Amino acid sequence: MAARYIEIKNSIQKDILSHRYQVGEKIPSERELAAQYGVTRVTLQKAMHVLEQEGFIERIHGKGMFVTKVIEDNVYMLNNGTGDSILGFSREFGQQAKISSRLVTHQIIPAPQTVASQLELDAQQDVHFIRRIRFIDDVPVLVEDSWINSDVIATIPQAVLEQRSLYQYIEEVTGKKIKFYNSVIEGDLFNDELAALLSISPGLPMLKVSGVTKLEDGKAFNFSCSYNRADKFKIKNSWVGK
Repeated sequence: MAARYIEIKNSIQKDILSHRYQVGEKIPSERELAAQYGVTRVTLQKAMHVLEQEGFIERIHGKGMFVTKVIEDNVYMLNNGTGDSILGFSREFGQQAKISSRLVTHQIIPAPQTVASQLELDAQQDVHFIRRIRFIDDVPVLVEDSWINSDVIATIPQAVLEQRSLYQYIEEVTGKKIKFYNSVIEGDLFNDELAALLSISPGLPMLKVSGVTKLEDGKAFNFSCSYNRADKFKIKNSWVGK
C-alpha cells in the first residue's frame, strides 16, 4: 500500500488532470488540505513537495500554491528531486505504480574495458551482466543493463531480479548502505534490438541514463545503463534564485 502522502499527492494530481483545479488557479492552503484529508501538516507538506517537484504546482511566497500546468498522467520524472534513484527503480517508483520486471539475461562475464574502468576493476575481472525489461503498471517502459562486481555480490538469485528490489537485496547481503549514485542522461534513438524488447517501433526517441552506484564505503559495485522510452519519462530540473 502506498504511503499516505503519496495517496494524497495522487488525489490532488487527479484533481489537476481532471481540471477541477485550472492552470493558474490558487489551490486550498496546506491547513485546509490537511483538514480535508485528515492528516498532519507534515504529511500534507510531503505530498505538496512532490507535486511541486513534478511540476504540477508552484509555491509563491506570501501568496500560496498555484497550478502551473497539466502534465500527462502516464509520464514519470527521471530526476525530480523526490525519488530514490540511488535505491533503484523498484523503490523509486514503487509507491507511485505497480512495478515489475522480466529478466532477459543474467550471466557472469569478463568485464568489458568500459565497465572495468567505471567500476575501477582490473580488465577482464568477472562481473554479473544483467539485462531486464522494467514495467510500470504492466507497460514496458525501459530496458536496463547492469554490470555488478561479483566480488561484492557473488550470487544473485533469479527471483530477486524478477520479483524483488535488487538494491535492497544487495544491502541485505553486504550489510552496507547504498550511498552514492552519479549519472549522465543523453538523448538517443531506439535500435531494432531494444525496440523489439519494448514492443515499440525502432527509431523512437529514448532517454539513456548511465551511471555508477557505490556503497557507503565508496566502493563502486554497479555500472548501469537504462534505455527509457521518452514518451514515458521526462526530465525536470529546478532552480531557485537567491
